[in-house]
Amino acid sequence: MKRSSIQEVIPALHSIQHLSHPFLPQTESQIKTMLKTMNVSSIEDLYSIIPKELRFEGKLNLPKTHSEQETLRKIQSVLQKNVTTDDLISFLGAGIYPHFIPSVVPSIVNRSEFITSYTPYAPEVSQGMLQGLWEYQSMIAELTQLDLVNSSMYDFATTLGEAALMSTRATKKNTFLVPEYIQPERLNTLITYTTGPKLKIVTYPCDKLTGQADLEKLTSIIELKRNQISGVYIENPNFWGVIEEEIVQIGELTHDQNSLFIIGFDPISLGLLRSPGELGADIAIGDGQPLGLPMNFGGPLLGLFAVKNDKKLVRAMPGRIIGLTTEINSSNRAFTMTLQTREQHIRRERATSNICTNNALCALASTVYLSLIGPHGLKSLAETSLAKAHHLAERLSMFDEISSPHFTGPFFKEFVFTLNSPSLMDSFTKFMRTRNIIPGLSLIKDFPSLGSSYLASVTEMTTSSDMELFLDTVLEFFRTHGGK
Repeated sequence: MKRSSIQEVIPALHSIQHLSHPFLPQTESQIKTMLKTMNVSSIEDLYSIIPKELRFEGKLNLPKTHSEQETLRKIQSVLQKNVTTDDLISFLGAGIYPHFIPSVVPSIVNRSEFITSYTPYAPEVSQGMLQGLWEYQSMIAELTQLDLVNSSMYDFATTLGEAALMSTRATKKNTFLVPEYIQPERLNTLITYTTGPKLKIVTYPCDKLTGQADLEKLTSIIELKRNQISGVYIENPNFWGVIEEEIVQIGELTHDQNSLFIIGFDPISLGLLRSPGELGADIAIGDGQPLGLPMNFGGPLLGLFAVKNDKKLVRAMPGRIIGLTTEINSSNRAFTMTLQTREQHIRRERATSNICTNNALCALASTVYLSLIGPHGLKSLAETSLAKAHHLAERLSMFDEISSPHFTGPFFKEFVFTLNSPSLMDSFTKFMRTRNIIPGLSLIKDFPSLGSSYLASVTEMTTSSDMELFLDTVLEFFRTHGGK
């Protein structure tokens, strides 16, 4: 083979078309061809519709470039500002919970066959991933005691928005009822989803003593909105952590109006509580984050969505369903997408949802997690969380300055406790923080009617020493602030 001389290589390099921009992969020639095809003379013409006063002039104030070593050092210095549950004692919950994740879960999920730069939701997804998603659907169906599960959705909040839209599609009614005491971000997401379609969101109150749905007032609202209600939504346990004792009656009341009954659930609670299917739900929604997913600074999460076996509901359900079949020329089993009601592929403008990138990898992680712990492990986990939460609530009630729990209704792993002196709330929060303790989620901003209250969460990760240190610090606070 003849070796090229440097004199021969240099002219060849000069003949290569140079890119027009260091980060855009088009050459000048390609850009001219595209402009000609679009019948415009310059790139500037593409932005002519934007008023000049709104266009940025000059150069962006970007920092100078750094080497890989310098970049890593800079990133590490920023990350060191973060504080995690490894650095402090936290009783935060409200939708994102610290649960133990066995090492085998990330070990399997991070295999190259599963982890990919492209989320596996397209028809060409591999048989291995399809089987994993089919197993996920089967497990969530068994957990909820409902027949069909999609795979998958973003998080709890978006599943609520999708459930509301689905209720309207299925019933042709336009009023959706929700508790006024659900997580604020969840309610805001629901309103965002339903504003365009002009679906009316009506809230119903809780009983101020029990923390459960006020059945009498809910009945009055349903009577007032007769023949308009597409669905009634309730959570069990609810946002306060309280278990709804009249949930079956609410479901019956909903079905009497030919409306859909939607239950939001914590998957860990189903180790002890009756499933949404047993409670009469048409649709069950929740978040799979407690099932083997890290807190991840709030995401990504995993939206759980299950429905009963009703053709009207199945065809109106968002997302896609993975099915089990056989190969056309043999008896070998095969997995396939049986229903894809998204906007891509064949549905387009007739789609039931515009959900696109789903959380398949998160669903796979939950599948591995559930496979590991099994029914007995889930029950044990639920019992541990419940026992620890009740122990902490009872110990806090021994302080004269605290009402714990705030509500009389039974609770699972979260509960509300209240400082009897509202003026102490700021100093209490700051004092705890100086001791590297977060006492829970402050409710004063979103639920001022509860006074100086916190929503505290306890899981199997909360140790006895954590609780003892918290209680000792509470005692220290009240001693220094005139309490007992």
